[in-house]
Amino acid sequence: MKNQNSSQWEIVIRFLFISLFVFGFLYPLTLTGITKLFFWEKANGSLIRLDGKVVGSELLSQKLNSNSIFRYRPSAADFGKIPSGASNLSPSSLDLQTMVNERKIELDRLGIRHSHCPELLYCSGSGLDPHISVGCAREQAEFLHRVSKVPLEVINKLIQKNIEYPLWGMMGRERVNVTKLNLSWKQINHE
Repeated sequence: MKNQNSSQWEIVIRFLFISLFVFGFLYPLTLTGITKLFFWEKANGSLIRLDGKVVGSELLSQKLNSNSIFRYRPSAADFGKIPSGASNLSPSSLDLQTMVNERKIELDRLGIRHSHCPELLYCSGSGLDPHISVGCAREQAEFLHRVSKVPLEVINKLIQKNIEYPLWGMMGRERVNVTKLNLSWKQINHE
């Protein structure tokens, strides 16, 4: 009986070490190698380079330093990458209502109709979402046209060029990546 128990423990210990090696080392190393080989750009953070210099990631929003570029959704974490996250304020929160009202006033001051850009009133779940709706991008185009004097048709073509469509035509919805759009915008606006 004692030998049978000790042999079972040997099997368990061997299985544990084999599992740790396969699933903790070999499997992640293989997957990392495959993704680096076939999806190099995505595996390295979808970084955006301009003149060889990393200027952002397609996956993350950035803190604005100008009023004359397209706006991201607000960030509860002030666009900090660590920690990211939502504010977790409930719809009945007075703090949330105050922030939303302040954002409405700011958008109205800029001439951006908040009814066309509801995503600019509320933070995204991660606080780092770089996407807005196509309608919101077009609403901001009118503001940027007034500020920069770039023809509205040129700005709308730029937005059209940066629309990301639903995956396989059915998963998700049309959206615009503000990070990529702002890079294209800066090349036209020469800011």
